[in-house]
Amino acid sequence: IGQFQHLKIPLPSLPEQQKIADCLTSLDELIELQAKKIDALKQHKKGLMQQLFPQEVD
Repeated sequence: IGQFQHLKIPLPSLPEQQKIADCLTSLDELIELQAKKIDALKQHKKGLMQQLFPQEVD
């Protein structure tokens, strides 16, 4: 730990940090939307498959 105590880590300015955070937030939102689209398409596929290959009930 001692050798890292004096290590200086450069950080972006606060406005730059905010820009980075905003960008990452936007990407997270896009990822979430895409995941929801994928889920909706999977459900749609499941419904189509059930229509194409109905299971007979005894």
